[in-house]
Amino acid sequence: MAKMYGKGKTAIESEEQQKRRWLIELEFVQCLSNPNYLNFLAQRGYFKDPSFINYLKYLQYWKEPEYAKYLMYPMCLYFLDLLQYEHFRREIVNSQCCKFIDEQAILQWQHYTRKRIKMMNSVGENAAAAAALQQSNGGIPVPSQEAATATGTEAANPQQQQQQQQTSALPTSALQNGAANVTQTQVSGGQQQQTTQRDQAQTASAQQQQINGLAAPGSMKLD
Repeated sequence: MAKMYGKGKTAIESEEQQKRRWLIELEFVQCLSNPNYLNFLAQRGYFKDPSFINYLKYLQYWKEPEYAKYLMYPMCLYFLDLLQYEHFRREIVNSQCCKFIDEQAILQWQHYTRKRIKMMNSVGENAAAAAALQQSNGGIPVPSQEAATATGTEAANPQQQQQQQQTSALPTSALQNGAANVTQTQVSGGQQQQTTQRDQAQTASAQQQQINGLAAPGSMKLD
């Protein structure tokens, strides 16, 4: 129990004095979470006193987990860090600066905390619903929404996946041979088409010659 009474205690302090000092320091550190109190200290010149600045450095032991767990307003640790900088100690004397910080702190408490609580409640409800669904399925784990979507996509295109697997399973040489066969087939088809066209031209020429031969006797004159 003695270790919770703060750091820097001397041997001449009794246990009761250490406990009392610890309670005073606890109360003072939590007062630092109020920007108006910081403005009050700055206007009275406390932040220009080297002894008081050293006292603020000493109070940083409250950031350790074994002491921070006793704080009701943990935002005071953030202001305690800011008070270690001379620029902040000089600016907090301004009432407009103090008002701005106070408004931002209020917005933090009103919105961020409420949203965080809502998010945590939503996560808890989703976990409870998943556990209830798993229990109703006889202990079978329920896949997540992303996994279910991926499974449905795979089931919708089984033929495409099978073709991709067969193509990927073929060696490189087989793919090259297949491409060569396709090219050879195309060349052979072109040659056959040219031969067919040449034969058709020869047949047409022969027919024309026969027609000319039949027409020649008819054009002769009789004496």
